[in-house]
Amino acid sequence: MLERFWCPDVADAAAAVRSKCPEDVQRCISIADDVLEKRFLFRDHWEMERTYEPVQFGPAESDIDWACVPAGDPEWLYAMNRHTSFVNLGKAWQYTRDIRYAEKWARLIEDWIDRIPLTEESEANTWRSLEAGLRCEYWLRSVKLVQDSGVLTSQLREKIDGCLRTHGEYLVRKSGEFQKISNWGVLQDHGLLLLGVYLERPEWTALALKQLDENLHRSVMADGSQWEQSPMYHCEVLHNAADALLVARQNKVAVPGSFEENVHKMFRALAAWTKPNGNLPCQSDSDDADARDILAMGALLFEDPVLRTASGADPLEENYWDFGPACGVRLASLEIIADECPSDALPDSGNYMPRSGRDRQAAFLRFHCGSMGGGHGHADQLHIDAGCGGEDFLIDTGRYTYVDCPQRLELKRPAAHNTTRVDDLDFSPCRDTWSYISQAVPLKQTFRFTPQADLVCGGHLGYLEQDVAVFRRIVWLRETRAAVVFDEFFSDGKNAHEFSQTFHFGEGSAELRSASVFWSGKNARAALHCLGDVACELFRAPYSTDYNSLKEGDALLVKCRGEKFTSMVTVLDLAADSPLCAELIPVTRTDGEPLTVPAQAVRIVRDGTETVVLERHGDMPTPVGLLQAGRFSGHGRTIVFSDAQPDGIVLDW
Repeated sequence: MLERFWCPDVADAAAAVRSKCPEDVQRCISIADDVLEKRFLFRDHWEMERTYEPVQFGPAESDIDWACVPAGDPEWLYAMNRHTSFVNLGKAWQYTRDIRYAEKWARLIEDWIDRIPLTEESEANTWRSLEAGLRCEYWLRSVKLVQDSGVLTSQLREKIDGCLRTHGEYLVRKSGEFQKISNWGVLQDHGLLLLGVYLERPEWTALALKQLDENLHRSVMADGSQWEQSPMYHCEVLHNAADALLVARQNKVAVPGSFEENVHKMFRALAAWTKPNGNLPCQSDSDDADARDILAMGALLFEDPVLRTASGADPLEENYWDFGPACGVRLASLEIIADECPSDALPDSGNYMPRSGRDRQAAFLRFHCGSMGGGHGHADQLHIDAGCGGEDFLIDTGRYTYVDCPQRLELKRPAAHNTTRVDDLDFSPCRDTWSYISQAVPLKQTFRFTPQADLVCGGHLGYLEQDVAVFRRIVWLRETRAAVVFDEFFSDGKNAHEFSQTFHFGEGSAELRSASVFWSGKNARAALHCLGDVACELFRAPYSTDYNSLKEGDALLVKCRGEKFTSMVTVLDLAADSPLCAELIPVTRTDGEPLTVPAQAVRIVRDGTETVVLERHGDMPTPVGLLQAGRFSGHGRTIVFSDAQPDGIVLDW
């Protein structure tokens, strides 16, 4: 039956990976070599919780403790019992034809079956239903990889199939209310579908498809975002749903049209969510993982040029194992799209990605104002990422761990994100690793993308007890590769407040000069300019690009005090190799009447070209009149003027 699962011929796929992805081959063999020595370190590309400290067991197979919890983190146990190590042993056999890898696979899988039974106690650890669902894929993939080695005897095959039947019965039983919307449901039902096809249990296949379809109907927003607001868990759900679709197609199993549609929408959302270099932002509980293999999978499944453009020209390792060596020609045959306006919006989830282009070196922003997404969500309302030249300038500080500890809570708080705070208080204070005392209500607002400039904006109600309403409005200047950020604070004026911004910088060095920070990465350069009367302090702060990896980088704290209406204005320069001048200039009325609504304007000059961004912080002034900023005048709430557009582009009325 496994002939109709994934690539047609594993030897051909292994040859293609050896030729096209040699670094992946070496990583796999290194992992497999560790397993030969009973040393476990989880560092696969899509490992959900990577580890950096190896755990060594004794010389006998029975010395392996499948329920081990090193350093008090049960995620190690869960990773151990997903059995990605079995797949790496199978791949290493195909890459090298060294029988030791296949023999070790056979001993380990039999040892686990013999010593780790399904019990009421093990359901909470080694047999957690999430791991049971994932094991179905990893076991079947590893069986397909080693079945030509001679180690898969009829007795071992019977033992494996018997254990997989137990998995299927267990997964049917463990489908409850929690699974109806969580990522667990999709991961479990993907495993059940694979077993239904492999073991010729059509009732399992039908149940799995029904539950997968219902889960995606509930959990995938109209824009394609998975509701948990974590790009990494979006990818986990998407991989499992897409793999179920792939295997169903290969085995001529009918799939609901609504399921296919939601899978396709999730691929499109991922294409929007990823950074130009193909990596995920560390939003919520996400790592900085390269998602191009999943995007390429979507391009191949749906023959979609949007996904092909996002994934790039070449398949990655997993694409060869899924589709075989011919996937490279198939991917290259799809056209590449060229957008006049390359920015992306996921308005249902509140994620917006202004960009300068679609190439991997493009400058970009990411802005979030939307639902938090449950336990995996972080307190990141109004957060922005930014990057250029394939590098990260402003970052989300990531997750680091799920252990309930100070570092976990620190990285979930607003101060760990590039957003604003009032009176040194959190707008969504954490209770513990998975919950909050209260959550700020997001206020999603208008967005507009044009060929010349974009507007994204939003607010939240996290400071109602302080009688302060908070908003952020960002104008993205595509050709200039710069952004103007207006942070607005509206209060009743009875009390003065302290307002602050925090900005966390990516890997590199940051230098504070007056009220500007100049950042240098490996090759990219960028700058941040704080305009107006503010106090700036550069400090060191923790961040994490991968689970279990904690680093320290530069961060900026900006403060000011104010009553009634207060605005903090920041300019992000994502092409700092070319000098940029940014300054606030006065805003007046063309008829000479006094302003009755606050308004600000920022003049930006780069390479002799002037751009003026005018922002009116309120409704239309009375009596009606035009606003003047420098040599430009116009009517609207957010207007961008330039030599090429002297009458202005109105982004918001």
